[in-house]
Amino acid sequence: MKRIRLLLAVALLLAFAVQVLPTHAQSQSCASKSSYYVASLNADIDPGTADFMATTVSNAESLCAGHIVFVLVTNGGDGASMESMISSITSYQQWGGNFTTVVAPQGSYAFSAGSYIAESSNAIYMEPGTTIGSATPIVSGIPTGEENSTLTKDINAFTSYMQTLTSANGRNSTATGLMVTKGMSFPVLCPPGSASPCFSAVKEHVVNGLINSTTVQGALDYLGVPANTPINTPGIRSSLISVLSNPNVSSLLFLLGVFAVLADIYHPTIILSVVGVAVIAAALFGLGVFGASPLAVILMIIGVAFIFLEVKTAHGISATVGVVIFIVGFLLIFQFPPASSSTPSPSNPIPQQPANFAGIPDITYGLLVALSAAVVIGSLYLRSIREALKKRPKVNDPAVLIGREGRMESDLAPGGRGVAMVSSEEWTVTSTQPLQRGDQIIVKGVSGQTLAVEKAVK
Repeated sequence: MKRIRLLLAVALLLAFAVQVLPTHAQSQSCASKSSYYVASLNADIDPGTADFMATTVSNAESLCAGHIVFVLVTNGGDGASMESMISSITSYQQWGGNFTTVVAPQGSYAFSAGSYIAESSNAIYMEPGTTIGSATPIVSGIPTGEENSTLTKDINAFTSYMQTLTSANGRNSTATGLMVTKGMSFPVLCPPGSASPCFSAVKEHVVNGLINSTTVQGALDYLGVPANTPINTPGIRSSLISVLSNPNVSSLLFLLGVFAVLADIYHPTIILSVVGVAVIAAALFGLGVFGASPLAVILMIIGVAFIFLEVKTAHGISATVGVVIFIVGFLLIFQFPPASSSTPSPSNPIPQQPANFAGIPDITYGLLVALSAAVVIGSLYLRSIREALKKRPKVNDPAVLIGREGRMESDLAPGGRGVAMVSSEEWTVTSTQPLQRGDQIIVKGVSGQTLAVEKAVK
């Protein structure tokens, strides 16, 4: 049975790995690079969207598509994923491709990390009612006492990074620098009759132009994309990576997987064992993709170990300590990894301080409360299971048969031994009374594996 569980767990994990590991299209020499490849993203920037960008570039190159049109709508996201996406775009440009970002349809936006991605493109086009900008990073992990100086250095570094991307593609780097230093956003055009000063993306040459359309298809028609060109969106693998890289989801899955395995100890089933292992593996994968520090993961594991210990000790202290340690590890997950491991330079002005473009959401704190309650309730539930198991009669313990009735299967002389059927099993019995086959008996005592019986009184 254990071997079957292990094999099923391994098979499930292999199937999971096939889905999440990246696939690479084979490169080929291209006689022409005149075709188009269209991709559309409406999501926060995270490891899943970075995987989608890498897949987009790989597919475009394998199809010899010399033009990628990337329809972008985003509020921003984490710096490491942003850099990965920009790296994919740069790789495509070095291959000889032309990368165009379109902010569409009407009412869309490319904020924060999205503005860096857009500015790394060869060309940017926007539709009426769209906005780009607000690119000031949120910097975490600054040592106490160095808040002002470190934050200033990182803002300056990201400003330089933005301006380098912009100037390399012939746009106004002075204006895009204000996206970082002042958090400015640029509407594609200023609203008619605007009372306050307004700087439009077109006028300031933050983008390459305006597309007079309100739909994605209208934008594609304007750019000369053939009408039958498919619009590619994130696939199953990219979407799964996005979900698992959410620290709230990964932490919750981690805890659920642990409780599934723990519950299987007391309710043996193949399904719970396999699902529990698979869920834990998925959670650890998500935490790794997100860049959670090993210390955070270790603390979460230690916390879970103390929760397990509560089942043994049953005094409440272990569960409480486990919850506290688990929460500390959970909060450490939000100490974001550095934006880059490269050394800053004029040609590579990427800051070293951990940075992100989204703060810790309020839902995280609510989830912490819910997790704490779930852990306490779960540990109490497991404790009740343990107590019930302690009280449960031992398997094959003849003492549980005292008071039960049965039927003689052989004749029995006083003081001798015979055979009787009790609770659907044959037992060796003895009695001080003479008994005949077929007599109804009742169990009065146990001596080892032999039952002491008497003739049942009707």
